[in-house]
Amino acid sequence: MSRKFIREDYLKLDIKFTPVLPAREIAIAYLSELDFEVFEPTEFGLMAHIPNLNIDRDLLNEAKAKLEAIADDMVWAESIVETENWNAKWEEEYEPVKVEDRVVVRAPFHTKSDALLDVVIKPNMSFGTGHHDTTWMMIKAMLGLELKGSVVLDIGCGTGVLAIVAKLLGAERVLAIDIEEGAVGNTIENAALNGVCIDEDFTIDCGTSELLASKYNGLNNIILANINRNVLIDDMSSYNQVLKQGGSIVFSGFFSGDVEIMKMEIQALNWTITSTLERNGWACIICGKPAL
Repeated sequence: MSRKFIREDYLKLDIKFTPVLPAREIAIAYLSELDFEVFEPTEFGLMAHIPNLNIDRDLLNEAKAKLEAIADDMVWAESIVETENWNAKWEEEYEPVKVEDRVVVRAPFHTKSDALLDVVIKPNMSFGTGHHDTTWMMIKAMLGLELKGSVVLDIGCGTGVLAIVAKLLGAERVLAIDIEEGAVGNTIENAALNGVCIDEDFTIDCGTSELLASKYNGLNNIILANINRNVLIDDMSSYNQVLKQGGSIVFSGFFSGDVEIMKMEIQALNWTITSTLERNGWACIICGKPAL
């Protein structure tokens, strides 16, 4: 679902969770059903916006109660963003993202950059505009991989930014998968904005990791997985099954405090950890599956 620039007041939710994950992802699922239009991940939780006219207070209270039940602690704050210049103010504050002075991720309303790679991502509700630290680190990690001529899987693609970057950096084939239909739509839209054609060389599918073994087994030189710690750990055996020997995998979506747990799971599969990135409390691990 894309943003609707309706000239009216917006309700802004600022929700903090302990622990943050998986509560934040569950909150997005609940609130997206209530016509919330913009989600902004924060270090401690989530900010979300909805036009006042779209609010169903009973459903919102029901969602709040459900979220209170799944988190050890939740702080729920509401405020009103006034109508005046909502779109202009939002666009003014939404700045392009630069990664290593080589990649710029920007919105359609920004001026084209002169970076090596200029990527256009329409800001929608799905994660992946490049602003989140995990997306930034994933792109930085990709710049150190041999993407040209590779087959790349982006699992949990969100807006499709990583899949699009992979294709623009020369990947021969890219497969983008997300559990949310809205994310699939976002990826299709953003691919078009970047001149990437949806065909057998850039495929988008809706589903879980179960799709990997059934439809995309053994194809991938590189796997990109920016989700959350619990999902990553649960699905590692699936990734191992479909990653070619000698292939690379990049994980993010978890906190710096989760690095050791992630490393234990990675080492249990006999993968080699190449490097670890950390940024503002978030982490990214780049690893490889040894060649035979």
